[in-house]
Amino acid sequence: MRTIGLRLLYFGIAYLACGPFLETRLLGQDYPLAKGTSWTYHLRKEVGPGVHFAGDDARVAKGNIVDTTLVAHVAGTDEIGGKSYTRVESYREGKLANVDWFALTSDGLIHPKTKDYTAGGETELNPPERVLSPKLSPQETWTWQDSQSPRTSQTTVLSPEQIKVSAGNYSAIPVRTETSIPTEGEPVHMTVTQWFVRGIGFVKFEVRMEIAGHLLMHNTETLEKFERAPKG
Repeated sequence: MRTIGLRLLYFGIAYLACGPFLETRLLGQDYPLAKGTSWTYHLRKEVGPGVHFAGDDARVAKGNIVDTTLVAHVAGTDEIGGKSYTRVESYREGKLANVDWFALTSDGLIHPKTKDYTAGGETELNPPERVLSPKLSPQETWTWQDSQSPRTSQTTVLSPEQIKVSAGNYSAIPVRTETSIPTEGEPVHMTVTQWFVRGIGFVKFEVRMEIAGHLLMHNTETLEKFERAPKG
């Protein structure tokens, strides 16, 4: 499981050119964060013309494509900014690839920080971003503004839809986030769509990054297996 950070290095690339349940609140059992919970995803990365992979992705890429498996699991808790967050570690080929921190609060699922080990990037989200709202009502929107830069994003909850992945068929709630990332030239535009299923988490991610209409990268993650935390 991976919420997308706001720096190009987080993606392991370098640019060379310059329903009835919708009104119930989001509860702990809706987004499983118990220690030992595990998700296995198929990860596919594609880069556009003038872009190449960096870090570990460069080693395993076939042309402009990387196909691999990502295994994420809830590993424990850490304190960030005086608050407790659940740590989710993701592994590729048995090697730690990235870590994300989350908390379920009265404001929804909150994400304060992400760290990428494949390309050495770390992003602190200040203030922490809201990934999921408590109600997830269709067409609900919220915005995020980085306190240290002009980076902004707007998230919109879309209408529920049926989705089929390797792990099964689900009724999912798509949540789409549009982000503008300032650069010295044209801003980078990033679109992240995450399909959320209550009790499981995200069954699919899709990320597309462009600059001035030029494709930088297109990533997809689809759920292959979900394992609940061991009882007791």
